[in-house]
Amino acid sequence: MSVRFVISDPPPPTWWAKNKVVVSSIAGVLLGLWFGGGFTGSQAATCPTVNPSPTATSSPTGH
Repeated sequence: MSVRFVISDPPPPTWWAKNKVVVSSIAGVLLGLWFGGGFTGSQAATCPTVNPSPTATSSPTGH
């Protein structure tokens, strides 16, 4: 038998109070992946690749 020293029961926690740790954790992981480059998506397809072409240069051999 427990004795309660409150006049009325407090209201139940809201959705945010129950889930703020989960929401903050997921948001932190997503932001970390975004800033860390984990989401390459269409950026990798739009970046042009540079292919250096061979050039014929004559360098002195020193003889």
